[in-house]
Amino acid sequence: MRHYIFLFLFLLLCCLPAAREEDHPGYSHRDSLINLLNKQELATSEEVEILFQLGLFYNNIGSYDAARFYLEKAIDLPEGREFECGRILVNLANSYIFQGQYAQALKYYLEALAVGEEVVATGKSEIERRPGQWNVIRAMANISETYYLIGNQSRALYYAQQADKALEVTGNPEDRYIRPQVLYVIGSVYLDRGALDEAEAYMSKACLFADQLCRLYIELRGDPAGMHIYRAYGREGLARVYLARKDYARALDYADQGLVAARESNDPMVQAKAWSALSDIYREQGAYDASGRAALSALEINPDHISLDPGMAFNIAISNLFAGNKEKAYEFLRIYSSRMKEYTDKHFRETMSSMEIQFETEKKEMRIFNLERRQWYYLGLASSGILLALAAWTVYRLQMRRERTRKQLLAAHAVLEGERKERERFARDLHDGLGGMLSALKIELVNAGHSQNIRDHLDDCIGELRRIAIGVMPLSLHRFGMKAALEDYCHSFPHVCFRFFGEDRRIDEKMELVVYYCAYELVNNSVRHSGATVIHVQLIQDDDHVSLTVQDDGCGFDRESFAQGAGLKNLNDRVMAFNGKLDIASSPDNGTETVIELKI
Repeated sequence: MRHYIFLFLFLLLCCLPAAREEDHPGYSHRDSLINLLNKQELATSEEVEILFQLGLFYNNIGSYDAARFYLEKAIDLPEGREFECGRILVNLANSYIFQGQYAQALKYYLEALAVGEEVVATGKSEIERRPGQWNVIRAMANISETYYLIGNQSRALYYAQQADKALEVTGNPEDRYIRPQVLYVIGSVYLDRGALDEAEAYMSKACLFADQLCRLYIELRGDPAGMHIYRAYGREGLARVYLARKDYARALDYADQGLVAARESNDPMVQAKAWSALSDIYREQGAYDASGRAALSALEINPDHISLDPGMAFNIAISNLFAGNKEKAYEFLRIYSSRMKEYTDKHFRETMSSMEIQFETEKKEMRIFNLERRQWYYLGLASSGILLALAAWTVYRLQMRRERTRKQLLAAHAVLEGERKERERFARDLHDGLGGMLSALKIELVNAGHSQNIRDHLDDCIGELRRIAIGVMPLSLHRFGMKAALEDYCHSFPHVCFRFFGEDRRIDEKMELVVYYCAYELVNNSVRHSGATVIHVQLIQDDDHVSLTVQDDGCGFDRESFAQGAGLKNLNDRVMAFNGKLDIASSPDNGTETVIELKI
């Protein structure tokens, strides 16, 4: 429920404070920029500047498609990507983050980070390097928030801590704009992990810095310049820390302070979030009527808040349930279930996308590193003889090839490990969190004598949650291994036959995960796309090897037509991570047979 709040910090980060439409220089300024762009012969640098200003204008008024139109034109020009150390890339990423397109946003933030690092590496003086250093810090802060929004807490914490360390040594006065933001990200990760002491320490620091910023801006300008938003978030964070400790009195105190700061910010989204924190505290106290009224206040201020914080629908449903309003309770429970399913599906997809992007980024960084090493190598051997240089270069290339292969395998294993942990966490949250709440609500409805129709709907919701949780990370895979998990999965289909040969013993957990999800993907593809009447799954295990075969009598496919498909690429990446072999035999109307062999 906390994830959406970071969307508002991005705009403050790059153009603090965020301009409202009525405060902006106005549409006349926009029209003059467009006229300049259309009527005059411009130098490339001038054209980039005008396109950037137009993109910034549309970002500030919430017209993100128009903003992207101009910003993408700007970065396509020769000087676009390097403009102000990647500022166009950052604002282009912002336009995606505001609309929930996290993978695309992360791509541009990472590019902005690379541009900033290049300025730092090539700058000849501190003055030349300083803009790059600032942009590196800003990019790392944005990347940490993006990872937090998609649930990748380890990467979020890593980048936030790197930004925090850089802020401690940079000496740049602009760090005051970003310090509360970075501290809040770190505190939020610790809060989600249950490390309440650490969360409280960072949330308190965020409050302290936000208060200092307010005083500083009032002294310098007579205006806090949007710093009340940071004050509201810091106090909301402390309220949730004390809510986790069940210290309801202090939680309410900080929530009330956060609501006061939110009202001073005049931002409806910030005020809705403050009411949301109060609603959650009242619910945990058993004050269901007050919880429902606080949730309704959030929705009255911002009707879109329910799509960002589905918990408000749950609080309203509980409030109506205890008030005896059955139909209203069911209506908001249905909204809650629908929103949570949308969130979890999107959350999982985006998390996987971010891992793939990170993997590709690491490969690009490795190529850049190799290129730099190669350039220095040429310079060092410039005075040497041609034969000696050729011999040394041959040895160097062989070493780099082996090192590149090793790093690619390590990166692939890191992606698989991250996927395994994310699937376990996601399945556990579904089963223990939402599943438990729905079951408890079902018991309340049964005891209250509600209609059979409502109980049937709740049974459907609980069954759907169990199905999703099992698909993400089956319990039998964790407890008993891949044979039991595959047996359970295949038995869920009437026309899938599973056979096992060899010795049933546990092997490396990551290898078991690869075998299971390869089988899961192949069976799922056959069931959904092939029209097969019979699917055979065979698993063979001995002391040294594991062999998986999936065969169906479906429609088959042309290997060349599907060679570039994402499904086959993901399958191949999983197998290659363990130096395995993948063989697919298929042709139209002749079914498909896939064989995977892994060395233990």
